[in-house]
Amino acid sequence: MKKMALLLAALLLLSSLAGCGKSSKGKASVESVSMICGLSGVGQADRFAGVVSAQGETKVEKDDSRQVASVAVKTGDEVKKGQTLFTYDQTQAQLDLEKAQLELEQMKSTLSAKQEEKARLERDKSNVSADQQLQYDLEIREATAAILEQQYNITLKEKEVQRLGNSVGSADVTSPVDGRVQAVNENGGTDSNGKALPFMTIVETAGFRVKGYVNENNASALSKGAEVLVRSRVGSDVWKGSISSIDWKNPATGSNQNTMDGGSDVSTASKYPFYVTLDSSDGLLMGQHVYIEPDHGQGQRQEGIHLPAYYINDADTSPWVWAQDKNGKLEKRSLTLGTYEETLATYPVESGLTTEDYIAYPDETLTVGMICVPYDQRTFKPDDSNASGGGVEQPEGGGGAVTDGTAKDNTVTEG
Repeated sequence: MKKMALLLAALLLLSSLAGCGKSSKGKASVESVSMICGLSGVGQADRFAGVVSAQGETKVEKDDSRQVASVAVKTGDEVKKGQTLFTYDQTQAQLDLEKAQLELEQMKSTLSAKQEEKARLERDKSNVSADQQLQYDLEIREATAAILEQQYNITLKEKEVQRLGNSVGSADVTSPVDGRVQAVNENGGTDSNGKALPFMTIVETAGFRVKGYVNENNASALSKGAEVLVRSRVGSDVWKGSISSIDWKNPATGSNQNTMDGGSDVSTASKYPFYVTLDSSDGLLMGQHVYIEPDHGQGQRQEGIHLPAYYINDADTSPWVWAQDKNGKLEKRSLTLGTYEETLATYPVESGLTTEDYIAYPDETLTVGMICVPYDQRTFKPDDSNASGGGVEQPEGGGGAVTDGTAKDNTVTEG
């Protein structure tokens, strides 16, 4: 189900609270209903830092066999599809074409001579003795092989002439997309991984996507096609999208992989870029830093209390929960429930609980009258939730820490 990962995480957390909170003195840990139902802003969602980037990059390569006469654009220029980017020098291309055409004519002339030679041998063969005809047969076979080879070479030369003719007729190289020129590398060069740089790079401006990084320790939190929420770092704006790709073949390199999360060592884990396709990019800016988290339905505000099913005892007959009474003691509280919500694995609570109540995770050691130890926003410490190894993964240039208490707080140190 859609929220299974979140519910299992909460189950493990609350199991430990139930076991550890109750002591030999008769104490039981109870948690705020508003916190359990996600109405307090506190949650356990894995969160990754991201940056808004162009929808895609187009690399324009230069034909290494040709010289560039002029470049029509520079870094930062806006270009339209079909606009000239650079122009090849036609002088050498024209000379190469004329040379290839001359060679083709010479090859055709040679072929005609070989065909005439074969015809002569076939005529002369009929005028010699039987012993001499064997020699003629050998020469005719050799002439036939030479003709076939020459015909093959002519075919290759014709293709070369066609290619050179096309290049002479297409001196201008145009942009295949609308976008902005990100880089022009007239002198070549290599990137940080030693790969040759393209002659020109254009970033598309038709829309945005979001780029983040996932490491080997929290890779299970994301998958291609998974729905995600993209949250603003400075406001309450939220955008929806889905994971379009995770590039497992090209891990990030450099010193930006040092991560501190207080619970799991990810400093040596490889980081892999992933990309989010947005349902809408309205309100986002190129280069804006955001948070990315799996969409478990936490973005859907529901009216009333929708309690996870695992808190409820005897849900099909006489539902009740372990709850804190007005004196701070544990009691059995009867509930009236609505129809089970299979997608979220929750029950709507029609009566018996309010968002101000506290309840305990069911445990066979719980008894009526235990002293309740509350667990809510006042006692919640984000740093305590790092042990699962999730948390915030920072992209390149995206250092910082989560400070709003809604995710496991990881800080990334850029090298």
